[in-house]
Amino acid sequence: MIIYAMEVKDIIYGLGILLTFALGGWNLLSNYRASRRTSFINTVTAQRIKWIEQLRQDISAFSGLTHTWCFSELEGKPEEAAILKEIDRLRHLIRLRLNPSGTHDQEIEELIQRIPQFTHVTKRGELKQTIEQITVATQKLLKEEWDKVKEESKYGDLKENKLRTRLLSLLKSALRRIGIKWKENPKIRGPQRPT
Repeated sequence: MIIYAMEVKDIIYGLGILLTFALGGWNLLSNYRASRRTSFINTVTAQRIKWIEQLRQDISAFSGLTHTWCFSELEGKPEEAAILKEIDRLRHLIRLRLNPSGTHDQEIEELIQRIPQFTHVTKRGELKQTIEQITVATQKLLKEEWDKVKEESKYGDLKENKLRTRLLSLLKSALRRIGIKWKENPKIRGPQRPT
């Protein structure tokens, strides 16, 4: 009968090998998850940027064509039908690109719905004003969306960060109650006692 006697150094080597293997597996899993998350964030961000540019192009084309059609003498000419068809297509396409529950989106949708009421010669002033309102509302929407793109590229999924932000604000208020001030420091994140 052979009895294997392990020395202490052999046990330590064995544990070291097992620990190294476990850390390697954990590192592999962590890198895989981070890679998938980064890929997802990059895809969403790229699609959001593409959507911003498409919406900008569609609204500028809609506004420009509507202005051109109303303020030029195209009525009864052959190109009038093509312009009206494109205006109508853009009006519906823009509505499909908008979020029905977004504040700026709803404003843009309502303004676009009102445009046909102002196409008569006697209402050109209201048409110009409505087109300007569409432009301003679109600028606000695009700015809001661009800020979301920047936040997503920095912090990842914004929905996940809403929970983090809410928990952080609760922590800050609790710390304030007991006399600890929260100071944001790019090098050190967390509460710091007042000096």
